[in-house]
Amino acid sequence: MFVLSAIVALFAASASAVPALNTRQTGASCAGLSSGSTDTPAYNFTLTALNTTLPNTNATGAPLVLGWGPAGSSPASSDWVISTYAEWHSNEWPYFSLQSGALYPIPGPDEEGLGAYDYDIASGAAIGFYVLPAESGRDNPEIYCAASRNGNTLLAVNNDADSFSLCQAVPNPYPNNILVWQAKADNSDVYDFSTCYGVQVFLFPYDD
Repeated sequence: MFVLSAIVALFAASASAVPALNTRQTGASCAGLSSGSTDTPAYNFTLTALNTTLPNTNATGAPLVLGWGPAGSSPASSDWVISTYAEWHSNEWPYFSLQSGALYPIPGPDEEGLGAYDYDIASGAAIGFYVLPAESGRDNPEIYCAASRNGNTLLAVNNDADSFSLCQAVPNPYPNNILVWQAKADNSDVYDFSTCYGVQVFLFPYDD
């Protein structure tokens, strides 16, 4: 595992509505989504999760970051997952980029030389990435979209922006609340299904 960097305060609370972002319809990963959705937004962004079942503490949702995931099978890489900043308390990958449907967490100074690469997300899986030495020209699954809806921009995976949940990861010792697509009870080796609740994931342009 990589050494955790100091907490980076990158998210400002806002009481305003989630802003609309100028996008264009592109790519198979946006098929079936509304006009204005895009697989390549012209900006880097941060992510937040807005609870769809209970009241939220603000209008923009809980900031999401990249945190350690379940143990991987390769000694050359580690698995990381999208997590809430509130539980992970650190942010080594301060923003994201979306290129032709491939989602890229962008490394901060302490992770320089590393890359985070997405993989196919099956039903019930956490939204995860392999972290390994940066590779140019790597072929990554193109499964994400910045979906335009009602003046907002939402993250979609597998042409779906409505099936995300936040779930408590297992096992300890790394308490973590992770982002899951189509959460299922039979994935108990990764998260506790009884803790899951539905969220929508919003994109906010990153301002460094």
